[in-house]
Amino acid sequence: MPTISSAGIGSGIDVNGLVEQLVAAEGAPVKKRLDRKEAELQAGLSAMGTFKGAVSEFQASLAGLRDSETFNAIKANAANEGVVSVSASNQAQTGEYDLEVIELANAHKVATDTFDSANKFFGSGRITLQLGAYDSDSNTFQSNPDNVPVTIDIDPDKASLRDIAVAINDSEAPIRASVMNDGNGYRMVLSAEQPGSDNSIRVQVEDSDGNDGDLSGLSNLALDPIGQRGRGNNLQQVAAASDARVRVEGIDIQRASNDFEDVIPGVSFSLQPGAAGSSTRLDVQLESRDVVAAIEGFVKKYNEMIQVVEQLTGFDPETEQAGPLSGDASIRGVVSMLRREIGTDFSGINEQFPSLGSIGIETNRDGTLTLNSGRLQQAIASNRQEVVNLFARAGSADDPGVTFLAAGEATEPGAYDLDITRPPARGVLNGRALMQEGPLVLNDADNRLSLRVDGIASGALSLEPGTYNALPQLATRLEAAINSDPMFKRNDVEVSVRAEQGRLQILSASYGSNSRVELTDISPSLSRITGLAPGKGESGENVAGRLGSLGGRGNGRQLEGMGPVEGLTIQVEGNQTGNRGQVIFSNGVAARLDQLLGSVLDEDGILTVRSEGFNERLQSIGEEREKLARRLAETEERYMKEFTAMDATVGKMKATSKYLSQQLGSLPGATQGNSKGPGNS
Repeated sequence: MPTISSAGIGSGIDVNGLVEQLVAAEGAPVKKRLDRKEAELQAGLSAMGTFKGAVSEFQASLAGLRDSETFNAIKANAANEGVVSVSASNQAQTGEYDLEVIELANAHKVATDTFDSANKFFGSGRITLQLGAYDSDSNTFQSNPDNVPVTIDIDPDKASLRDIAVAINDSEAPIRASVMNDGNGYRMVLSAEQPGSDNSIRVQVEDSDGNDGDLSGLSNLALDPIGQRGRGNNLQQVAAASDARVRVEGIDIQRASNDFEDVIPGVSFSLQPGAAGSSTRLDVQLESRDVVAAIEGFVKKYNEMIQVVEQLTGFDPETEQAGPLSGDASIRGVVSMLRREIGTDFSGINEQFPSLGSIGIETNRDGTLTLNSGRLQQAIASNRQEVVNLFARAGSADDPGVTFLAAGEATEPGAYDLDITRPPARGVLNGRALMQEGPLVLNDADNRLSLRVDGIASGALSLEPGTYNALPQLATRLEAAINSDPMFKRNDVEVSVRAEQGRLQILSASYGSNSRVELTDISPSLSRITGLAPGKGESGENVAGRLGSLGGRGNGRQLEGMGPVEGLTIQVEGNQTGNRGQVIFSNGVAARLDQLLGSVLDEDGILTVRSEGFNERLQSIGEEREKLARRLAETEERYMKEFTAMDATVGKMKATSKYLSQQLGSLPGATQGNSKGPGNS
């Protein structure tokens, strides 16, 4: 800004100070207005941030309530934890169950005779290790199809007892070997890695000395439960392979391991060491504490948000000041929408509890909520599903054979009648009825078959040769052989094999029109004893029916609604047709509030837009300040020019006055300023 250093010299006036005061006086009202407006906008922006924070915290409190799984939490306890450890999923069947442990599952353990050294030559040749079940009634051994036999070559240079143990442990055999000194000599102990009667050890030997069953050389390891000592059955049993046996509610149950996962639906329990002969009680109950805590958190955060709104938008009679967001339509709009959702009527879905008020959540005059915990707990105990409907995005069905799977964004909440016109079916291949009675004998030369299931072809399969006492035993072994196929495992293809009315039946595990079983090849002997022949079986069928007023789209066991229930998907079990009750879908308060607040808080939401509006107006205040600064600079420059001109004029006038005074003083008769007047000496 240009200045004149001599301003004021001519007139004696402080021109710079005078101009500064004039410019300040001219800009003061505008600056004051802008300062006041900026303070208001900053306060509004800060208040909007406070409100957004309260809304975000309230939305976070909805996380557990919008998910139906929170309401279905189930807890399982054992009265005596020294007997079993127990856990339960949210799909568990609740109740109290008496449990008695009869016997624990044990792994098979066998040992050699004692030898002088663990490092001297023991025997060379080849050993084959496998697991299976020994049937004492028929004196047969059936290998476990889940564990393929493992053959190990024993080299003469590495044929000590210790070397053989190392070779076994380095192999993929499900058997561990250890060498120990029992005080009388060295013994090798073989232990099955898994317990259960289907995991008994068998060791077949090809001894380099030519005799595979005697007590010399590698034959010392031979273990064939069908044979005799010195003739192929040469290992001593240390611990018998046994299944775990328990009695639940008076029913005897047997499993290969000490872990039980399918006795009580959704409940898993494991027998503890030393539990044989002990009893306990299992208590499987719905857990309500987490639900009550989640709803208490919901009420608390909602009330905190309402209190924040009151502080930001209300009027304080003591200070006689309104809140920074007083009159803000966006805040009023958000709160109004929240209150509307909290007051949603669910009478079209729920019969017993049609609103939040009916379970103890009341709205006060000031807009806050009050929770009656006693009424809430009674509601949960009385009809948990209707409480779920009030809060979560959830579905349920009257028929226990119908399971809610999913709903789409456009699915309308409501209760919809379900009619099934065709049940879902699996692809099936039926064998012919077998007339033979008594044992079924299969030799090892003619036992092959291959299949195509659900469009996936198996490799070459074989059924283990042996004597099968009954058709169900044959079905079990055939099912295991088919399901062990690598191609089927890789593609998640499974079958079940049943013995029905004197014939075998192979069913695909999948349902629907793509479910098929085709026998592509089978050897004559296996065909004869199984009754199965090459050919295509019957294809499965998709479920068909109506969900609501319109038909549904079937895919296997799944039925998807149409029209108002577009996206509503259920799974149907069983063969029952006709009316299957109602399917209920609810978009509960927590789910609806979460969706609403998500739209309010996102980058295009109303609160973000309002915050951006405050920032834009603050930016415009800065622009106005810049304009004011430019205008005042121009005013100052103008004043300086005017006052500088005035100062120069006044300076000239003073110079002229001085000159005239000097000239007048020089005229005759003029009194000199330094003369002495009369009477002066």
